[in-house]
Amino acid sequence: MKKITLFIVAIVISSAAFSQKDVFNIKLKIDGMQDSACYLINYFGKQRYFKDTATFNKDGLAVFSGPKHHTGGIYGVYTGGKLLFELVINKEPEIELSTDTNDYINNMIVKKSAENKVFFDHLKFIDAKQKETLSIRNKLNDSDTPEKEKTEIRAKLTATGKEINNFRLKVIKDKPNLFVSVIFKTMREPETPEFKDIKSDSLRRIKQYYYVKNHYFDDVDFSDARINYTPLYHNKIEKYFKSIVIPSPDSIIKEADILIAKAKANKETFKYTVHYLLSHYERSKIMGMDAVFAHIGLNYYTHDQATWVDSAQIEKIQERSRKISPLLLGKSAINLTLLDTSGKNWISMNNIETDYLLLIFWDPDCGHCKKELPKILSYTDSIKGLVDMKVYAVSSHHNEEWKKFIRENKLDFINVAVPMDVYKDQQKATDLIIQGKTDLRSLNYHTTYDVYSTPQIYLLDRSKKILAKKLDAALLKEVIEKEELKRANTK
Repeated sequence: MKKITLFIVAIVISSAAFSQKDVFNIKLKIDGMQDSACYLINYFGKQRYFKDTATFNKDGLAVFSGPKHHTGGIYGVYTGGKLLFELVINKEPEIELSTDTNDYINNMIVKKSAENKVFFDHLKFIDAKQKETLSIRNKLNDSDTPEKEKTEIRAKLTATGKEINNFRLKVIKDKPNLFVSVIFKTMREPETPEFKDIKSDSLRRIKQYYYVKNHYFDDVDFSDARINYTPLYHNKIEKYFKSIVIPSPDSIIKEADILIAKAKANKETFKYTVHYLLSHYERSKIMGMDAVFAHIGLNYYTHDQATWVDSAQIEKIQERSRKISPLLLGKSAINLTLLDTSGKNWISMNNIETDYLLLIFWDPDCGHCKKELPKILSYTDSIKGLVDMKVYAVSSHHNEEWKKFIRENKLDFINVAVPMDVYKDQQKATDLIIQGKTDLRSLNYHTTYDVYSTPQIYLLDRSKKILAKKLDAALLKEVIEKEELKRANTK
């Protein structure tokens, strides 16, 4: 019986020790604050979320406490509708900070927290350097400053940048176990070699570019989930894909695969990386970037990998990716065979011989179409005899309103549409397909070409490969000029 009692006591002592170890206390004393709500916010990438709440008492003291540590990362102190300052949380049982409303950073006293002692020393150091260089930075932006002086200013600013970098490097070397060191390493960018042995300036720049690209993530510890709870990893990915990687779908997909392979070192890092790439390229307004979305969706948003997403959402992303995959730049356009205005002739897109085929999806009751199609006509008329182009204009309404708009606007296009009786009688569609006049993909062109709004405009080359899409009259002109220039240079 005594053994059992001793065993129970041991469990109680062990549990108490464990809970004591996990408990945290964050005390913030801010002179000038009183009787107001105070929020602790945390990052996940660039997004910020409310994590904890406390109240400043009459003496300006707010205390956050709990039985379990918050996830390590950079947090913000938020009150009165604004962010006052940031701090580092990393499983320290006690953090005690004191400052005032006159200058949150420079008047900060870190009473308890090794992490925040270094963190705020760094912020104060940067602030001092910014104040030191303020006047010369203003001179640099002044058009009256002589170029010789600007060169000297740039050299001074470069030296200041090195001082800041050396501050961080010393912390990384002297305090490698602090999370602040991980933060500083994540912030680091490659120091580009001068490659003095290379005489050609252009070749030297190419070598420097590839050095930066190949070493950009060298100091990122992908296995450390805490980097996702700072804005730093997000900023690094964003800069890499916006400013460093060549902005073509093939280049981006290649670099995305390399980065995601590294990110698999930690499930949180993998999650953030894949989510960022999918959502960023889904929203991209740059032509052709839907190829990146489709690649990420098909290869990484799978049931066994995207464990943070429910099955329905995974299926939705996969379906969307599959739907747009045949419509990417460089793919062979899916042939359509539809009925012309006479109601007698079925015109196959593939049978149209031309250097460029403009494929337009529009509807006669679409206000934007009524504005855009006359502009397209004006442009195509202006290049007649100069550029070999035909227009295959597809409407869902084979009716009098459609024909009237064509006549009134003199749309000298190959105007085709789906017969109206197909919508009324499913057997009619089946009969047309059996007779070989058309096919299901043509009659269901909305689905085939992902026409969720009108107008939708594709430009195809002579072999019916997709050159460009999501065009308007102005962008079409730009694309044709570039394509004609390429053709002229290859002759």
